[in-house]
Amino acid sequence: MRVADPVWDDLVSAALVGTGRRPAAEVPAQDALGALAAQVDRADEAVRLLDLAAIVMVHRRAGRRAPAGAPPAPCAELDTRPSVPERARVRLRILLEGDGMDFLPEWLTLARAAGLRAPESELPALLTAARSRTDLREIVADLAGPRGRWLAGLNPEWAWLTRVAVPDPDDPIELWRHGRFGERLAAFEALRTGDPDAARGLLARVWSAEPAEDRAVWVAALRTGLSARDEPFLEDALDDRAKVVRVAAARLLTELPGSAFAARMRERALACLRPGGAGRVLVVPPSSCDAAMRRDGIAETSPTGREDHSWWLGEIVAATPLAVWREVFGAGPEEIVARALPRRFAEDVREGWARAAVLQRDVDWARALAGRGAPTRLLTVLPAAECAEHVARHIAAHGLSEALQLLTNCPPPWPAVLGDAVLDALASAAGSGGYPWSFSGARDVAGRGLDPAVVDRVEQLAQGEGEWPKAFRALADTLHYRATMRAELLGG
Repeated sequence: MRVADPVWDDLVSAALVGTGRRPAAEVPAQDALGALAAQVDRADEAVRLLDLAAIVMVHRRAGRRAPAGAPPAPCAELDTRPSVPERARVRLRILLEGDGMDFLPEWLTLARAAGLRAPESELPALLTAARSRTDLREIVADLAGPRGRWLAGLNPEWAWLTRVAVPDPDDPIELWRHGRFGERLAAFEALRTGDPDAARGLLARVWSAEPAEDRAVWVAALRTGLSARDEPFLEDALDDRAKVVRVAAARLLTELPGSAFAARMRERALACLRPGGAGRVLVVPPSSCDAAMRRDGIAETSPTGREDHSWWLGEIVAATPLAVWREVFGAGPEEIVARALPRRFAEDVREGWARAAVLQRDVDWARALAGRGAPTRLLTVLPAAECAEHVARHIAAHGLSEALQLLTNCPPPWPAVLGDAVLDALASAAGSGGYPWSFSGARDVAGRGLDPAVVDRVEQLAQGEGEWPKAFRALADTLHYRATMRAELLGG
């Protein structure tokens, strides 16, 4: 808004009409500006006008209050964890620049296990890398700590970090009320651990104001402390206008065997699968998808290209508590899975059982279903040692040709039983005259999964000339690289 200035306005008017017709008015002498204006030479009225204009302009600028700047940003909270050693920091820079990006997950895992924090100088590149690698976000957020969250508040490109739960909030209630999304999520999970019902009550008060994407996250967060008392809230969420929220609610209700949702799925399951005599399973898929099925998260049209009724069958099996099948067949998972299924629906039923085993984290069902041709995600349910033994047996029986996806589901470093099986299979392939590039995928996975301590055996296999020794030397170089990376982080 323009502030009125009679002196300046008079000078402008005189300039417009000309000093010959209207001389510039006298400047009041009550202040320093008037005293200075009185000293201006009056010999030439036009020159006097310009001199007065210059003096008044300087006076106006000098007398203007400086605009208020932005308030200073608050400082980041102190992170008391030790930073990684300098050599490890240099290695992280190399990894982030793209030379060895495949080893970044292992570097991050080792650093977190050692209780270290990410070096401040590499935080911008690390946060940028995790922006496109969603699988790294949780561990990067942990290593970045409070300084990373502080930086994320200054750069919209790193806003993903504000949606990752922070560890161990000191004041959950305060964070719930005033924190950013990730802080509120951590606060909610902490509150659910202490008082699940009170935490759910807090969520209910703000539910209608939350965006759909956030509502889906809040529903998933109810898994902490999940009990039958959460059922009414989840049943209401089945009527949410957003599909992602309805799907999230249906998944949690599957984990409540005594819920009305589980009862509805049980009723549908009993109509679809039952003993067929002589070790067989009688399969009768649904003929339609009614409103009740759609409300429980079953899509009316198959998104997979399979027939709709096959899709509905698989969705019902996947959402049914696995304990129902023990009741229906009077047997455990091994015996049920061994029953013969109609060829037309075998894939849908087995896929449904596998999805249920993963969702419900049922080790017995995962163990029964895991095998040749089974979904590899079943291995994520098994204990790490058992997973490694399962894959080792598969490799011993069938070789490496079908084991690539299985190996990627075994957390590194692999135990000796799996490492020996992989090296035995590679050595066997080399001895039989197979082409090394046919096994390049398995070799690359082995480079990331084998324990670096087996490098001596790999170097023995690398003796001689030819393509196979060359491939083994490349594998040995990878193991040496990882061993060096570990020593830089952990010493030794």
